[in-house]
Amino acid sequence: MILVDHQIRDAVRDGKLGIENFSEDLVQPASYDLRIGNLVYSPSSSHPDQPVNLSENGRAYRIPPYGTALLMTHETLTIPINMIGRFGLQSRYARRGLIASTGPQVDPGYKGKLSVSLLNLTPASHVISYLDPFLSIEFHSLDETPDRPYHGPYQNMKAIGPEILEDLVRLEGVNLAQMQSQFTELTQHVQEWTSLARRFDDFLNEMRRQTAAFEEFARRITDSEQQAPREVRQISQKQAMEEVLELFRTRGRLYYSDIAEALRLDFSTVIQACEALERQGFIEGGSYGKKRTKRVSPKRKSKL
Repeated sequence: MILVDHQIRDAVRDGKLGIENFSEDLVQPASYDLRIGNLVYSPSSSHPDQPVNLSENGRAYRIPPYGTALLMTHETLTIPINMIGRFGLQSRYARRGLIASTGPQVDPGYKGKLSVSLLNLTPASHVISYLDPFLSIEFHSLDETPDRPYHGPYQNMKAIGPEILEDLVRLEGVNLAQMQSQFTELTQHVQEWTSLARRFDDFLNEMRRQTAAFEEFARRITDSEQQAPREVRQISQKQAMEEVLELFRTRGRLYYSDIAEALRLDFSTVIQACEALERQGFIEGGSYGKKRTKRVSPKRKSKL
């Protein structure tokens, strides 16, 4: 169940959901707006491990053409064990040609800020400002609590850690803007060589096609955010178990998210059906990946 506005306010007021720096103005009908924090890291700068402090730098930062910026939220979240959060970039940023690189889910028991990489896919600079809302997060209440809450490497994150900075350092190479500038300059130098100039013209045409593809991708992101969500089916647990078991037989090992998407069921129904099938010996489960996402596989082909 997704929390609506008054449920979000009640959960924060009662201490069930923690949102440090909470503001009533940021509560939406079924979500909460998260704001840009004060620190911004850029892999294209000469010192990518040294952030720009927006609260001391005119409260704004310019993301260069085809550049990347790593941000953290102003808010610190404390997600209860019976709840998950799902977040994404607001559509107004997607319309400007920005995309967010991040995981979509905040696990039960997570405490800390959220980090997000913003990529500018356009040849124009974009300015972001301190405390501007840029993410929307939904809070989903779970019917049951997991066996263990999140306790991964990002727990209690207040700043960008060394493991994320290492990824930033890997991005220190030539970025898209530098590549475009260098190839444009090189094209000017070899125009007298007809054969080489033709090859570079082909390359630039390919870059234009790629840019058009990026713009189409950004447009589709915006369109997808404006579409109504898929309707979730409401079925009995017995029917859910039968459909889930049949899905295992045809597809093999699956994640909970695969099952929910294929059968149009909510996560709580999928989890309950899988756990019941596992108890009855029809499937076996195990932990996989550093996010400990559970996946299951058919164990035997007996009927329910």
